[in-house]
Amino acid sequence: MFGPYTLLERAHAFVWDRPLNELPFWQRSLFLSARIGWSVVRDLLGGALSLRAMSLVYTTLLSIVPALAIAFAIFRAFGFDSWIEELLADFLAPLGDQGSEITKQMMEFVQRVNVNILGTVGFAFLLYTVISLINKVEAAFNSIWRVESNRSFARQFTEIVSMSVLGPLLVLTVFGIMAGAVSNSFVGGLAEYEAVRYVLEQSSRLLPYAVLIAAFGFMYLMIPNTRVKLDAAAVGATVAGIAWGAAGWTFATFVVKSAQYVAIYSAFASLVFFMIWLYAAWLILLGGCSIAFYYQNRAYLSPHAGVSLLTLRQLDRMAVQALLLVHEAFERGQTPWTEEALARRLHVPMESMGEISAALCEAGLLTFSTGTPSRFVPGRPAGKTTLADIFAAVRAKRHSRSIADGTLAHEPRIEAVFEKLDQRQAEVVDSLTIASLISADESEPEKSISAPAAR
Repeated sequence: MFGPYTLLERAHAFVWDRPLNELPFWQRSLFLSARIGWSVVRDLLGGALSLRAMSLVYTTLLSIVPALAIAFAIFRAFGFDSWIEELLADFLAPLGDQGSEITKQMMEFVQRVNVNILGTVGFAFLLYTVISLINKVEAAFNSIWRVESNRSFARQFTEIVSMSVLGPLLVLTVFGIMAGAVSNSFVGGLAEYEAVRYVLEQSSRLLPYAVLIAAFGFMYLMIPNTRVKLDAAAVGATVAGIAWGAAGWTFATFVVKSAQYVAIYSAFASLVFFMIWLYAAWLILLGGCSIAFYYQNRAYLSPHAGVSLLTLRQLDRMAVQALLLVHEAFERGQTPWTEEALARRLHVPMESMGEISAALCEAGLLTFSTGTPSRFVPGRPAGKTTLADIFAAVRAKRHSRSIADGTLAHEPRIEAVFEKLDQRQAEVVDSLTIASLISADESEPEKSISAPAAR
């Protein structure tokens, strides 16, 4: 008999067990798409993206009125204040009549916001809620892209202004150009033909989705604190845009056929539907970002959930080898290594490479250069970087959450054995530096190890 687990295992083997290099291009594309979809669904079921989406729903509820008030004030100066209400109505269109009611109430709240009455503390709170939402969105995107650090506040403020002002103005400009083109006498004459009129009608229906996909792609390019390739952002944005349209149609159908929920929740039905739609919207946005990440970083595609961990000995070896490569590139004036390039060179998973680089950076043995993508440069001279420092950095990172050694039982005879092991290791690595490894001949590696021990 074929149980669900057997079917799942067969599907898993079908998607993951075939080597892509041996397949034709079209089959390789299909299997790559299947693996990316499998990984994204696995992340969704694992809960990480779901928790991020729920956190963003809560922050959105706090910040949506202040954000709309700020946007309303900005666009009023350009004469496009009515566009904000139309944008909000389009976003809440899947809620049906309740969406219209929510839009009306929100705009009433926005128009009642009076900065003069709020005072300094009230205005600071409104501004904080908006900044908090933007910080959480960036943190969510950085988490998906495995980036540990966010941008500085000054850079965030600059990009917020550019995204919130220049982006919508660019969209309005495009709409104006297209409206002018349609009203042109030449185009109007062509519209009399049935085929041209059909193309224009279909284009007008697809235009909102094209704008939505462009907006998603812009966010996927700009928000993560790393370099995102244009093709990866386009793929993620296209899938997210299609999913948004399908989700909107599904949710609208659900709202129409959910009269019993209105009877149960009464006046709270609008809030319940609004929160569910917000959750779905954030989930789609984060899912598209995850697709863009896996499309660009295919080394992260794995048939198994979680991280394939290296042993402590393997971590020590790879950390020394990574630092040696970084110092050699620095000494020879070569292009500094990126994290992805180091992972490929060392044949280690990207997650493990991230653990190694984080340990070395926290210990001050490595640092990042300015620019995109981030590249590694030595944080300490090669002659002052001993292997003992590298091992200590790796152990400090790996055992940051371990139990304190003093709380464990100690047997004197066993302690004596491990003290001898530590002494023998110290004799080898304490005086051995990265500089000695660089100067050693690769054909005679024993000299670089035995010389410090002899001294």
